[in-house]
Amino acid sequence: MAKRILVIEDDPSIRTYLQKVLRQAGYDTLAARDGEEGLQMVRALLPDLVLCDVVMPKLNGYAVLDAVRWDQATAHIPFVFLSSKTSREAVEQGLQLGSNAYLTKPIDQNHLLKAIAAHLT
Repeated sequence: MAKRILVIEDDPSIRTYLQKVLRQAGYDTLAARDGEEGLQMVRALLPDLVLCDVVMPKLNGYAVLDAVRWDQATAHIPFVFLSSKTSREAVEQGLQLGSNAYLTKPIDQNHLLKAIAAHLT
């Protein structure tokens, strides 16, 4: 059975690209347009991994991660940030909140797939 990955990304072109790359790699993908919708989907669908942008409307990625980590039903789900926020402080904040990885945009397809595979094993 294919692993299910939830992509939480507010940019439609990036969201579509990520879903395409993940599907071609054999993953089942779901997508959310913002952090609020993404958090609802995490709770309802319990994906195998969450790939999340940081800067989004309604609820940013840090808030999504915080909510995921505080919920016993979702705390175990690997969580990977993919963001254009590339400062050391932004990366450290994401990791300190409990993300499994913090990848920066633009992302190399091979690097993305390797990072995801590493956290799904």
